[in-house]
Amino acid sequence: VGTAILELCRALSAEDRGCDFSVLAAWPGMFDDCAGRPGWTVVPCDGARGGTLRKAWFLQVRVPQLVRRLGGDLLHSLQFLAPLGGGVPLVTSVYDLAWLEHPDTVERSRRLYYRLVVPGSLGRSRAILAASRATADELARNFPHLADRIRVTPLGVPRWARDAGPRQAEPGDGGYFLFLGALEPRKNLVRVLDAYARVLEGRGPDKTPDLVLAGPEGWRDGAIRDRLEGLGGSGKVRTPGYCQPREMSTLFKEALALVFPSIHEGFGLPILEAMAQGVPVLTSDRGAMAEIAGQAALLVDPENTAALAGALGRLVDEPGLRRDLSAAGIDRVRAYAWATTAQATVEAYRSVLEGQGLRF
Repeated sequence: VGTAILELCRALSAEDRGCDFSVLAAWPGMFDDCAGRPGWTVVPCDGARGGTLRKAWFLQVRVPQLVRRLGGDLLHSLQFLAPLGGGVPLVTSVYDLAWLEHPDTVERSRRLYYRLVVPGSLGRSRAILAASRATADELARNFPHLADRIRVTPLGVPRWARDAGPRQAEPGDGGYFLFLGALEPRKNLVRVLDAYARVLEGRGPDKTPDLVLAGPEGWRDGAIRDRLEGLGGSGKVRTPGYCQPREMSTLFKEALALVFPSIHEGFGLPILEAMAQGVPVLTSDRGAMAEIAGQAALLVDPENTAALAGALGRLVDEPGLRRDLSAAGIDRVRAYAWATTAQATVEAYRSVLEGQGLRF
C-alpha cells in the first residue's frame, strides 16, 4: 500500500491539476519528490505513528482538525480508514478487502478495528476508488448500498521496475523461483513450500532451482517457519528478508520466475514488477491476480498443491513457455500507468467537488 500511495502522489504532482494538495504524512521523507512541486505541501504527522489506538485517535481527532486548519475542501483517505466526522467531502481508496473476504488471514485486532471503522468511512465517502475490478466487485457485494459510488482506478508499474526495464537475458543455471511479499497466511506460502518440496523430491536438488522468499516477517507465520525448518537441510530455500527496490531489481534479474499464488490480493503489484522486467509469472487463477495478469501468466488454483507443483515443474522444463510468458508480460504492463491512475483520481475529485457546488 505504501508503494501505491507514493506512486499516486508522484503522478498527481507531475503536472498542474488546477488545485493545491496537502499530504498528511506519518513519514514525510517518502514524499520528497512531491514537496518541491508548485501547489504541494507535505505536512509531517509524527502523531500518526504507533499502535492501533494511537493511529485511531490521530485519524478521528487530529485529521479533522488539520483539514480545518489547512482550509481543505476535500479529504482523500489513501487507506480505507477515514474520520467518521470532519465536514468536508471524502474520497476513499480501497486496495483490498481481505479482512472481509478471508478474515482468517488478518490479525484479529486489526479485523475488529476495520469492522468498527470501515463501514462508516465508506458510508461517508462520496467516491470509493477500487484498485481493481475484482476489488470493486467485492465492495459492491459487501456494501451494495454504496455500489454507485465505486470507481475502478487500477494501479501502475512502480517507478523502480519501470526504470529497470526488461532484463537482457534469461538467468543461467543459478536461476531461482522468487516470491515477493510478507511472510503471512494470505500469501499461501505453506502450500508453496509443500509444492516445492514435491518438486525437490521428484527431481533431486541438482535439477531443482532454489526458492527465494523475499519479504518482511508477517503475522501468524509459525506454520511457514515450521515448513521452512523442515526444508532447511536441503539448502535450497533462502529468506533474505525485506528488500529495497535496488535489491529487488537484482533479485528479479536472476529469477527463473515469480511465484505469487496468493489466496487473496486487491491488486498484486509484484505481478507488474516482474512483468516489467521480463520475468515469467506464476499466479492464482482468481480475483485481482487473474485480472491483472490476464493471459500473460501461468495461472493455477492456489489451493491445489499438486497443481502448484506441476506448474513449478513446467517452468523448469519448458524454456519456450518462459520465453512466451516473458514477452507477454512485457506487453501486458503497457496497460498499467500511474498517469492513468492519477487522471482517474482527479476525475473523482472533480465529480465530488462539482456535486458540492465547488469549482475545480
